[in-house]
Amino acid sequence: MVGRDIHETNRVSTPLELLFDLTFVVAVAAVSSQLHHAVGEHHLAVGMLAYCTGFAAIWWAWMNFTWFASAYDTDDSIYRLWTMVQMVGVLILASGMPKVAEGDFIAVTIGYAVMRIPPVSNCCETTS
Repeated sequence: MVGRDIHETNRVSTPLELLFDLTFVVAVAAVSSQLHHAVGEHHLAVGMLAYCTGFAAIWWAWMNFTWFASAYDTDDSIYRLWTMVQMVGVLILASGMPKVAEGDFIAVTIGYAVMRIPPVSNCCETTS
């Protein structure tokens, strides 16, 4: 991995990065929708807890990817594959959000685990 040139100007997002961001938009919309339903049913405390934990998981994964993409000049096939794996994880997490209000965190946990596999794998590859 090579660090990005700090003097590089006018770098734009790649189509893959834009698609990646779009999956996070879907996930935030799913979490927000659950908060909306909770408020409508007068379950504000439960809704806010589910929203904050779901949003924190989504934000943490997005922030880590964004930092990595900004810091390193990587665009090989392995990087693209791992990015797509992360996108699948985000969508799994988003699909599990409706069940959180019922106390079922299985899909959210699986989605979060899938999202975290690529960054951990990149970390292990760079240190070995």
